[in-house]
Amino acid sequence: MPRRLQNQFDQTPMTLAQSATQVPPNLTGRLRGLQSTARELPDTPVEIRGQVPSWLLGGSLLLNGPALWDLPHGSYGHWFDGLAMLHRVRLAPGDVGGASATYRSRYLQTDDLRESLAARKPARAAFGTADPAGFFTRMRHLRHPKVTDNGAVVMARIGSQWVAQTETPLLTSFDPDTLATTGRIVYDDAEVIHVMSAHGMTDAQGTYWNVGLEVGPKCTYKLFKIVQGSRRREVLARWSVRQAGYLHAFAMTPTHAIVWQPAMRLNAIKLALSGKGFIDSFAWNQAQGSRVDAISLTDGSVRSWAVPAMTGFHAVQAWDEPSPDGRSAATLVLDLCTNDGPEIFAALQMERLRAGQPVGVQHRVQRYRLEPGRSDAQPRTLVEGASVELPSVHGAYWGKKQSRHAWFAGFDPEGKAPMFDRTVKLDLDGGRIAGTWQREAAVQMEPLFVDRPGSTAEDDGVLLVPTLAEGDTGTVIGVVDPASMQCLATLHLPQVVPFGFHAAFKPAWMPG
Repeated sequence: MPRRLQNQFDQTPMTLAQSATQVPPNLTGRLRGLQSTARELPDTPVEIRGQVPSWLLGGSLLLNGPALWDLPHGSYGHWFDGLAMLHRVRLAPGDVGGASATYRSRYLQTDDLRESLAARKPARAAFGTADPAGFFTRMRHLRHPKVTDNGAVVMARIGSQWVAQTETPLLTSFDPDTLATTGRIVYDDAEVIHVMSAHGMTDAQGTYWNVGLEVGPKCTYKLFKIVQGSRRREVLARWSVRQAGYLHAFAMTPTHAIVWQPAMRLNAIKLALSGKGFIDSFAWNQAQGSRVDAISLTDGSVRSWAVPAMTGFHAVQAWDEPSPDGRSAATLVLDLCTNDGPEIFAALQMERLRAGQPVGVQHRVQRYRLEPGRSDAQPRTLVEGASVELPSVHGAYWGKKQSRHAWFAGFDPEGKAPMFDRTVKLDLDGGRIAGTWQREAAVQMEPLFVDRPGSTAEDDGVLLVPTLAEGDTGTVIGVVDPASMQCLATLHLPQVVPFGFHAAFKPAWMPG
């Protein structure tokens, strides 16, 4: 444990694992990715086995995710809630034309981390963890609730400045090389946003895009952007609903932003008053169903389609499909990872995951055709029998045009393995599993697609896949060919990286 954090516990020279009485003692094998034992490490050599493509050299793989779930006087109850740690794997030229790599890790220095270490227990409400503040304290902050800044989900950029984020409007900047936290983003506007998509997007001009939610008697969605060099959230569109759906991500095409409203509907009064975890303020509403909204990037107008009740975290892709005559409005197409009910949220509680229980929730990839002149859309399941999540496609296709193939973290079809246990390539047009890469008895997280510079073929690049198998000393990153699904190389990290969600790759040419 780093000294500046240790001093906030006490003066006894203990590691965090030793001081945190709640740490489960029996997590072994691949479940070690759920322990609170990750350390802050300086640049440390990484063993490389196999051949790393030369065009990756000079770049850095950035990983983000929860790492500290357990404190001496309390633990977080949900996988999503652990305090964030950043990781960097830098690739460089090695001897005799080969490659070398180093790894480093740092906790994201947030107010939530500092307060929780001082309290020796969770200090702020989280996704599935109740607010420790008393009722009257919460009432004093009712108009400006104290939310977490624990950016443990996604990394994005505002111009060249990297930020870590979660589902609140608080963004924390960091240096992608040293992983030092460089401060909270202070907005230069008066917009009220209580909830925000964890998946902010950065376009080719460095502009940051996101969707936020102002919670009240009616909930108002806000599509906004922050241009490079600014801190003002420019709102392009606002639209109100009676009960907002759970907001985790959104999609974009060249002409529209696309927001889906799952049947998990927000009770605004419960969110303000109950003090329970964030997700406990939502309830499944089968009868109300779900909606998909499309917001024009030209004039901010909003069109909506009713769709069957579903839950969905991540879009695979979205694109504009021109009309056959070329004169009518285009159809918007959205490929979305979905499931049929609210069970996924309870399935990812730490107690279940640490017990090795399979997630047990069937996921699908469904295609929604959002046709002009219609008010509803019926989804089509693209590949029967494939239970997958955490999708990835070539960057030249995401938000721009259709990719036939996509890559995912996949679940054991027999339902016996804990968490994800394979990397899956789907042929979305052909309706089939086109390939699988799997390490024996391993957890395999999101496959990050890294494009070969200048490439346009949808399978031209590599997948970088964090894995942890029973006998691994530390996390193993697979470097996988997306075309053949053969492993080209493995990067053996000096410690177990706790299971996180999303990664990013910073190529050598990218500023920041």
